[in-house]
Amino acid sequence: MVTKPSFSDWLLLLLLALIWGSSFILMKKGLEVFLPEQVAALRIVITAIIMLPFLLIRRQEIRKEKVKYIALQGIFGNFIPAFLFTIAQQYIDSSLAGILNSLSPVFVLLLGILFFSTGYTWLKVTGMMVAFSGSVLLLFFQDVHSTTTNGMFGWLIVLATLCYGISANIIKRHLADVVPITINAVAFSMMLIPATVILLLTDLPLAFSVGPDAYVALGYVATLGIVGSGLASIIYFRLIHNTTALFASSVTYLVPVVALFWGFVAGEPIGLYDYAGMALILCGVYLVGK
Repeated sequence: MVTKPSFSDWLLLLLLALIWGSSFILMKKGLEVFLPEQVAALRIVITAIIMLPFLLIRRQEIRKEKVKYIALQGIFGNFIPAFLFTIAQQYIDSSLAGILNSLSPVFVLLLGILFFSTGYTWLKVTGMMVAFSGSVLLLFFQDVHSTTTNGMFGWLIVLATLCYGISANIIKRHLADVVPITINAVAFSMMLIPATVILLLTDLPLAFSVGPDAYVALGYVATLGIVGSGLASIIYFRLIHNTTALFASSVTYLVPVVALFWGFVAGEPIGLYDYAGMALILCGVYLVGK
């Protein structure tokens, strides 16, 4: 029986927003020392190691016919976005990445309508249009977020949210009867070997030759993996179990606020376009969820 969110549930929601909203600045800090592919691969490897105990505990729950869908979920829900985010954040600020990340629910609906027979209303369609207009405002009408001359790398973040949309629809259509923590454990275990290979193909030891800063950066990436991917997923699933998926998904509205806060602390330029674009995206997401 679903109960009204308790005080502890609200605390968990705020903690989840803090964790996920901080992920973008953690990636940015990791990129000060490591290459984008190193940050992404390290995050996956660390998370996979953390998830191994869950894999051992729940391995009996895994049915063979579900493995291919879990693999696809891992590719689109974790592997590809991890690299897209780090590549993009070489060129754009963490606050912009956090705002654009809020487009995920919009792509969940859009792809659901196009490929998964998801029902829709014109209110939801209007919400998608409003949210996309917010992303256009952020990416076309200003260049304040660009750390080079090309702020259009923000479209890689949009592509990552498209991947999240594919992942969410795969879960909804093919993995709804699988315990979410099992999906994560199996998916990350599958990504462990390819992520390790990618790390071995990079000159990772060279990164540590820069001195103590490398180990500080590694701490940021480890936090990203252990807390941002591992602990956060457990909190999210706990919230869904204790309350509703709708309550848990409301974290979407809080994450960009946290991302903006860390961007401000880090001295990133934040202007009116940021607030206007964020407002449009969040209004659109709200309509999509109606």
